[in-house]
Amino acid sequence: MKSWMPRTASLRWLRPIWWVAVLTGVSLTLQAAPPRVGYVYPAGGQVGATFEAELGGQYLGDPIDVIISGEGVTAEVLEHNKVPSAQMISDFRDRLRSVQPALREVRGGSDVPAAEVMPKILELLKEAELTETDVRHIDQYTRERNDPKRQLNSQIGETVRVRFTVSASAEPGLRFCRLITESGLSNPLRFVIGRLPEYREPEVWNFRLPTYLGIETMPEEEVGTRGPVALPATLNGRILPGEVDEFLFKASEGDQVVVSLEARSLIPYLADAVPGWFQAVVSLEDTRGNELAFADDYRFNPDPVLFFKMPRDGEYRLKVHDSIFRGREDFVYRVTVGELPFLTAISPLGGQAGSEVDLVLEGGNLTEHERKRFALPEEPGMMLITAMGATGESNAIPFHVADIPEDRERESNDRIGAANELELPGIVNGAIGWPGDQDFFRVKGKGNRPMTFEIFARRLGSPLDANLTVFDDDGKQIAWNDDFENPSAGLTTHHADPRVTVKLPADGQVFVRVADTQNSGGYAHSYRLRVSQGIPEVFLRATPSSLNAKPGGTAQLTVHALRMDDFEGAVKLRLKEAPQGFSLKSDTIPAGEESAQIALAVSSTATEGPVPIVLEAVAEVEGEAPFALKVVPAEDMMQAFIRHHLVPVDSLLVDVREPPEPAVR
Repeated sequence: MKSWMPRTASLRWLRPIWWVAVLTGVSLTLQAAPPRVGYVYPAGGQVGATFEAELGGQYLGDPIDVIISGEGVTAEVLEHNKVPSAQMISDFRDRLRSVQPALREVRGGSDVPAAEVMPKILELLKEAELTETDVRHIDQYTRERNDPKRQLNSQIGETVRVRFTVSASAEPGLRFCRLITESGLSNPLRFVIGRLPEYREPEVWNFRLPTYLGIETMPEEEVGTRGPVALPATLNGRILPGEVDEFLFKASEGDQVVVSLEARSLIPYLADAVPGWFQAVVSLEDTRGNELAFADDYRFNPDPVLFFKMPRDGEYRLKVHDSIFRGREDFVYRVTVGELPFLTAISPLGGQAGSEVDLVLEGGNLTEHERKRFALPEEPGMMLITAMGATGESNAIPFHVADIPEDRERESNDRIGAANELELPGIVNGAIGWPGDQDFFRVKGKGNRPMTFEIFARRLGSPLDANLTVFDDDGKQIAWNDDFENPSAGLTTHHADPRVTVKLPADGQVFVRVADTQNSGGYAHSYRLRVSQGIPEVFLRATPSSLNAKPGGTAQLTVHALRMDDFEGAVKLRLKEAPQGFSLKSDTIPAGEESAQIALAVSSTATEGPVPIVLEAVAEVEGEAPFALKVVPAEDMMQAFIRHHLVPVDSLLVDVREPPEPAVR
């Protein structure tokens, strides 16, 4: 009651002022909202190239800069384009009508060259206090009202045009870009730097005068490429409602062409679309329109990959569209095409930190199929493995680096009597080598205490749909699991890796079986089985990854504790190598809580740019030594109106600046 009454009183006090603002047209803005970006198009570029891109989102006014993670990429903000209101559109139309007779006279016949007409039209628009952008808004508004498939989405309605320059020394790979405005720092977007020549889908830029003026449309100017592209190449595009993008390319008989599309990997989740991402489809046709190949996914990944051996010399057409022909400005994609190296599997899927492993590499167009004595980093975690081909580096596959001893499966172990022994704690690398194969392992731990078994397979690119069964000494089943939903795997929607915790019998000995739920198997069906006892887990995620604060103030973030194995202890947070003037005002996730609001005190002076912050933590388990934890920056992303995912990103950044003056209009 004490906190509620003053709030009510203050709202009553403000109410008359609010109505005065509404009646007089005065806008009271207490604090400008930070920018929110929904897409960048194109979503990347080539090493050594300069190109323009468009960022779409909301609250993008007064853009200052775009920052890209890593080295070698700079950006220049060119233009901010805010979607006008219906009232502004009406005003634009009235101004255009005022010069309608003069426009008709200037336009003349359709055979008059555009180069002669355009300067005169632009001069008339200037007299009417209109720009080309204003006229395009009229056209866009009219088309969206007349076409039910085209609906304005205010969350991506504003755009900022940017010129990117990628240096020749820039490292290819995944980056993250953020927009900086006078109001602060935006959320991050995925942005890819590649080595291949890049092309953009054929788009039509036009300066169409509204049809109600009775003036013939001006000639259209095409942006992008329509002729055959030289392979290998990266093709950029985006799908609007009902649209099918087409690209022509030439190939020779026998070429082993790989078509690999990125869409969901660029924008992992869409909050207001089902299934929650752009579900792309690619197909390959000859020039007579015969479909030669088709793909709408790759194994369990929604982004399609197509492999095809070209039957003859000639031109071919690549088509891209949404699976149910949806479309919007944020249905952005990148697709690489050519005789490209493509890695389909590696074995083993991981190794012990600080050790050396021998890797077997499987795939197409590869020039290496093994890597002897591959040195692993000292720190545990996920790393990416690529292979080489004649045209460069392949796609990347995740590789799991752990900090406990490892072993390899030894065949034949397809029954309890032939089970491999596994030391505790430990990881065994194995494979379900053929349909119907199953692997047994014997483990001995401390009796009457919990033991955890976990499979790493689907998360590491393996097609294995594993299940785990635990038996006692008498062969009686005491636990089973097929799919364990792991909230720390923020990019995973089909959780096919099992995990089970079971209280051991008094003698401490059990047998565990690994099998494929779909009774499938093959060289790629690899897995890592991890067994541990008395080591609970908790994964920490910090959201949002872009923070904004005024000098001397605080930035608010949420640290999520994703608890496993009944771990209920408190988690203590701290800043690692804190920048000058930064400190934590609150630093604990209480015992049993799934998250905590953390206040970060910032510098008393504005910073020159966003400051990287690193959080770390310590947790305690009764009877065990305290253990350190990483706090991973993440974005809380919604999928299809309801499901939330904590998606890891590159870094946690804080922008400290004086907020803009409240807007009074």
